[in-house]
Amino acid sequence: MTFKIHGKKVPRGSRDYFSIKVAPMLNGSDLSIPVHVVHGEKEGPVMGLFANIHGSEYYQNRVLRRLVEDIEPSELKGTIVAVPVANPYAFQHMSRQTPNPPEETVDFANMNRVFPGKRNTPLFGSMVSTDISLTMRMAALLSDEVIPLCTHIMDYHGQMRGMALKKMLFNLDEKSKVMAKVFGLGVLHDPPGSISAGSFMPMTRYAGKLGIPSIVPEIGGGGHGEPFEKECENMAVKGSINVMKHLDMLEGEPDVPEKQFYFVKAPHVRSTVGGYFVTDMVAGDVGVGKEPREVTEGEVLGTVNSPYSFKELEQIKAPCDGLIYACRVSGLVEAQSEVLAVADYDGSKWI
Repeated sequence: MTFKIHGKKVPRGSRDYFSIKVAPMLNGSDLSIPVHVVHGEKEGPVMGLFANIHGSEYYQNRVLRRLVEDIEPSELKGTIVAVPVANPYAFQHMSRQTPNPPEETVDFANMNRVFPGKRNTPLFGSMVSTDISLTMRMAALLSDEVIPLCTHIMDYHGQMRGMALKKMLFNLDEKSKVMAKVFGLGVLHDPPGSISAGSFMPMTRYAGKLGIPSIVPEIGGGGHGEPFEKECENMAVKGSINVMKHLDMLEGEPDVPEKQFYFVKAPHVRSTVGGYFVTDMVAGDVGVGKEPREVTEGEVLGTVNSPYSFKELEQIKAPCDGLIYACRVSGLVEAQSEVLAVADYDGSKWI
């Protein structure tokens, strides 16, 4: 049986690549979202793989490339639908947000806050379907054309340049929780509350409303060099293969750690002043290439110095006892820049 997506028919045991057109742009080009399909020779789940909803997290693109190119249709039960650059406009500008949003969009241009890209309440009295931002338009196309076809979703994220991150987020249904554990990243975060409680939401939360089990592997950060990025790639590919083995899409058993760190509290530390941040923290301290770095409450992990007066302006201290799961390396920071996040031992457990 062929797999049908966006008017395309992909035969069993084959691959395809195409783009979904979003809009003609001012520079004369067409803004389009790329889609890869690997349609296995046997029936099975439809795994949606998404990267670069945030354009600054460019390195996740290489994870999808590995999975799409290395998995043979003859070995696959089911189908892979991969969207390697979900926000091409942000990706082009290496920006977390869609660049140059019209001022009236009031959506902050963060694509992972605007799914499904459609309003269910008026904005300034308008419910016209085209009265949406470009960010919302891209999200709406994915919501209409790709997400509903998936039976499971993995949405890959990371951190900006100069920072690193490693943790697993997941929807709270049982199937999503199992996917998160089977991925085997080693650090699972079940945060209280939500980043979205209104009609707009992250992509995986919207998928969850459709009954699609979804997880969010967050691995890595930009600008740390090829050895670091390669290690992040290998971790993400291995975890993704684990999930597909668990779902019987691929032969074999998942290779999962004997125990993984599960935490709820995750205090973030921000620099309250702008300046030159100097620290002995390195990207690998989040648990890439080695174990996550353990810190104790009050431990000084860096200082922010004035590049003008040369005075020390602020010390950055660990907010609790725990494990570093996100950190910034030495460099410039602005006031309220995130520099550190710790998986708090309080309320955590090994599972």
